[in-house]
Amino acid sequence: MKPKRIVQLIDLDRTLFDTSRFAKLITDEINRLHPGMGTELDRRFEEAYKNEETFFLLRYLRHEMGDEDFEQLVTRIVEREGKDVFLLPGAKERLLLADELSTDGPSWAIFTYGDEIDQRMKLRIIGLERALLLLTDTPDKGPVIRSWLNEEGTFTLPEILGNKVVDSITFEDDKLRAFTDLPAQALGIWITNDPDAKKRMPADVQNVHVVPDLYHSIEIITHLLI
Repeated sequence: MKPKRIVQLIDLDRTLFDTSRFAKLITDEINRLHPGMGTELDRRFEEAYKNEETFFLLRYLRHEMGDEDFEQLVTRIVEREGKDVFLLPGAKERLLLADELSTDGPSWAIFTYGDEIDQRMKLRIIGLERALLLLTDTPDKGPVIRSWLNEEGTFTLPEILGNKVVDSITFEDDKLRAFTDLPAQALGIWITNDPDAKKRMPADVQNVHVVPDLYHSIEIITHLLI
């Protein structure tokens, strides 16, 4: 039997990258310069996340501080904290598995919503600057994946992913809305600590597993694909 052709799509923020820790360290630095301002920015950032929305904290600070001062602030934080603290539990192991499952060239990519300059900065911080980066202009990624679906049930990937035709897609993300309208031919993995996650899953969202971290995601992918 011919082996399945699979591409793995992995979200960045709060999936591989510890966005909450990064944002808190930045707003703590802002508080030292402007007492109270960082606390308010952190509140807006976390409140947006709870509502499955996005407050572009880094974009805001770049605009307010200027690119050079903002980059210097980030550099200070990374040099002080080290890079590994920004990788979520299981991220290193998940990326190793992604490489192991790559056969005909790279078969995984970072699939993320956000400003390219800031997303690439995060990738540099965790040593993934050479990873394939697929940016979307929407947090609703299910319809994006569905747009690649062919009549025969395969997927034709976009140019950034080599225009390859694959049989299936694995997709990991931390937001429920990312899986809306996800095709049944794709394997979705929702990474969340929400105790009510399974109750919140709409009946029409198919083939999406709910897990608390990337270690559990690895177990599912290993069981189904290896």
